[in-house]
Amino acid sequence: MREIKREVKQSKHQREFCDLGKTHRITAFFGGLQGGKSIAGADLLYEDLYIHQLALPEQIREALSPEVWILSKSYALADMAWSYFKWRAGEDVVYTPEECRKLHLDRGDSRTHWLKPMGRPDGKPIRLRIRTAHDPEQLRAVGTLLIAWCDEIAFWPEVAWLNLQGRGIVTPTVYIITTTPKGKNWLYRDVYLPGKDGTDKNTAVVTCRSVDNPWADQDYLVKLRAKFGPEYAAQELDALFTAAVGYVYDFDRSMHLAEPPSTSTDDYKARVIGLDPGYGDPYAAYVCLKDWDNNWWIADEMYLVSKAIVNDAVPWLRHQCNKWKIQHIYVDKRRPSDWEALRRMQLPALPNVEVFGENDRRTIMPGVRMIQRLFRENRIRVAPHCEWIQEEFENYAFPDREAKNAGENPVDFKNHGMDSVRYAIVSVDCLPEDRRVRVRGGADMMPRGVGIMPVRGGNRFKMPTVKESLAAQEKKMDHADKVGRRLQKARRLGRGR
Repeated sequence: MREIKREVKQSKHQREFCDLGKTHRITAFFGGLQGGKSIAGADLLYEDLYIHQLALPEQIREALSPEVWILSKSYALADMAWSYFKWRAGEDVVYTPEECRKLHLDRGDSRTHWLKPMGRPDGKPIRLRIRTAHDPEQLRAVGTLLIAWCDEIAFWPEVAWLNLQGRGIVTPTVYIITTTPKGKNWLYRDVYLPGKDGTDKNTAVVTCRSVDNPWADQDYLVKLRAKFGPEYAAQELDALFTAAVGYVYDFDRSMHLAEPPSTSTDDYKARVIGLDPGYGDPYAAYVCLKDWDNNWWIADEMYLVSKAIVNDAVPWLRHQCNKWKIQHIYVDKRRPSDWEALRRMQLPALPNVEVFGENDRRTIMPGVRMIQRLFRENRIRVAPHCEWIQEEFENYAFPDREAKNAGENPVDFKNHGMDSVRYAIVSVDCLPEDRRVRVRGGADMMPRGVGIMPVRGGNRFKMPTVKESLAAQEKKMDHADKVGRRLQKARRLGRGR
């Protein structure tokens, strides 16, 4: 067993974190800025390897070398975590390139390192990989993962964490988590709450505020807290899971999940469906009910992730129309062929109505503001079985401040359910004077002509009708999507060469 000589002593929270790591498979350190997360993670990784001496299962120990992964949301942060480990463990723990050549150790690439056994009973070198959560599917390989240090995991996609846990089916992989919270997302539900309330005996949680760091500049923290404001400071400095800072809606599963109060259609004055058609994207539809107290209930969902078309959605839509006596199905007005096809099938489909209260360019935010108001007034609930919409509420976010996004619209990601619900609610709630349908047109909110079209049987010409213009615009958009998919495929093939 190798003793470690630390130049900087551990704080009480860091020591508590390392002690809990002896007995728990998942150990999480939720820290404020400069709260000591990196040192805590590096120290626990060292202790698991050389003091607790975690090992592979006996049936594969002799044939294979153990692996350790350091992962973060980017390579820059993962490299920084690796530098903390080298500092805390000592440079003599890492094989030099010359030693690797003598031992015929395959380094693979610049993000692969080899650690010395240093008195471990198995005597095998340990392969350490620097990884990111950017591509979750790349975390499926390897059955010999001994330890995964998951840095800034609050910023990971959930599927990356799920795929990483699949490495521990045979090998008893240990997970070290160090992060600052970011909204009440999947990490809050799957790790923080079970570890904090003790419902998961394999998970332990330590929370450390920035002010708890004994080396922190307390006067500077006071100024920083004033600049951050109460909500952002609670998340970044106090390491609290607050309402989603930076997210579009203040959705909280503990507050906003509830079954509709009644199954009788008489108890709802508005019964509509919002529908966002998709082909390459998911095909999403939601039943939205408005009761007589002006509360909205998202009662059911359809979320087809494959390349669905109108006919795939019709059985579900017919069932919901019969069950709830649906008054209207509001469909994305940029896809007129979809709502017209539904009308031909005797379904009450209409193009959605949007609110353009500010100017011609803002086509999303006025509707978003209406939904935000419903959340502030606590007038919106989601049925617990509607899992897709819950995930979207927890991922629908505004871009980072340095990102360019015209009109400050939310990021176009995981928003198909968001669009569907907005189509339904805004089409019902907006005032009559705001019901101005705009389709990529001029200042008068009417579509521009896409060209002069000849009149059949003559040489005279006429401007296209609104319907013809919509169809032409839809065809143009579909062609652009098709070209985009071809370019993406060509890029993937190019990278694979």
